[in-house]
Amino acid sequence: MTEFEINGQTYQAAKLDAFKQFHIARRLAPLHAGLSKAMGGGTLGEDAFSPAIAEAVAGMPDADCDYILQSCLAVVKRRQGDRWVSIMAVGAKALTFDDIDMGAMLQVAGQVITENIGGFFGASADPSGAAIPPA
Repeated sequence: MTEFEINGQTYQAAKLDAFKQFHIARRLAPLHAGLSKAMGGGTLGEDAFSPAIAEAVAGMPDADCDYILQSCLAVVKRRQGDRWVSIMAVGAKALTFDDIDMGAMLQVAGQVITENIGGFFGASADPSGAAIPPA
């Protein structure tokens, strides 16, 4: 389990099963291609969210985006005192906590993606924009 903090909240992410990893990776492949194009073989710069990446994200079907986000968020729990509470139940379409906005949601999903399939695409980027070496 990976533990991380976002916006002052502590989260814990379990591992995705191999089939979920595969299906998320194949849905992210066009986005990865846009990211690779934007990086030009180097590291992420200030212009990382270039038109190539924006186009790749905009071109993703809603169903693919929902699959990726829901699959990632379903394996995450948030510390509430001395217990851990799921931030999204499996099969649910809403988050358990109202204070998780889009930015936090994407950072949480990014942590799960990085932990589970970051090595599949080689050097990638974490949700904060820093370069991550292959796993």
